[in-house]
Amino acid sequence: MRRRISLLFFIGIFFAGSTALSYYYYYVYNPPLEAADRFMTAMESGKPEALRTEIIMSTETEGVELREPTDQEIKALVATRFERGRILDQRRREGNTRDFYYLVYREPDGSVYALVMTQVNGRFRVVIPVMPMSKRKQYLWDYAWTN
Repeated sequence: MRRRISLLFFIGIFFAGSTALSYYYYYVYNPPLEAADRFMTAMESGKPEALRTEIIMSTETEGVELREPTDQEIKALVATRFERGRILDQRRREGNTRDFYYLVYREPDGSVYALVMTQVNGRFRVVIPVMPMSKRKQYLWDYAWTN
C-alpha cells in the first residue's frame, strides 16, 4: 500500500511539473519565437505587405519610442539579401514601459547578433532600429555574450 501511494505521488508531481512547464513554454517562451519565424518567412518571401505587420521601428537605442515603418524602410529591408539564421537563446529585459526579448540569433556564417522583439498591441513584433546597430544587416542588433 505504501509503495502504491509513493508511486501515485511521484506520478502526480511529474504531471504537475510537466503541466507547469508546458504552460510556461506556450504562453511565455514561445510567442517571441513564433514572431521571429513570421519575420523570417516574410523576409524570405520578399513581400513588403507581409513584412509591414511583423516589424516596428525604434527611434532610440533603448527602444522606448516606437513607430510604424515607412514604405522606404520596408523596401530597404526587402532589398537586402536574407538567409534564415538560427535562434540560440532568449533573454528578457524589463523596461519601464515595455519588456524586450533579445533572441540570440546566429547568422549562417556563424556570427552572433540579437533579434529584438517586443509586444505591441498584444502582438509580438521585431524591433528594427532606425539607425542600424549592426554593420551587416539593418534588422540585427549587436550582441555581446554575457553569462
